[in-house]
Amino acid sequence: FGMVGKVSDKADVYSYGILLLEVFTIRKPTDGQFDWDFSLRQWVAEAFPAAISDVIDSHLLNESNSTATERSAARKELLVAIMEIGLSCSTTSICRIRFPGHN
Repeated sequence: FGMVGKVSDKADVYSYGILLLEVFTIRKPTDGQFDWDFSLRQWVAEAFPAAISDVIDSHLLNESNSTATERSAARKELLVAIMEIGLSCSTTSICRIRFPGHN
């Protein structure tokens, strides 16, 4: 959507969905395993729902071989990332931007 210059509610929702996939998988659409033929969304969709634990960050599932302190720190880091997204998306400066066709 953004690559072709279209701004819409649908594009915003799509982008938010991709952002959520990034947060909970700790992967980016630009990671080496993804290309034009295989995307982050496809990777998650193929695992959904039966094998979703294969794509979710292991720290969320407490399946890592780390200590309780390390898991707690990882959860805190994840929560910080989620709150950062919320704060970034709700910044007041974005409200001042005028888009063509929108008052």
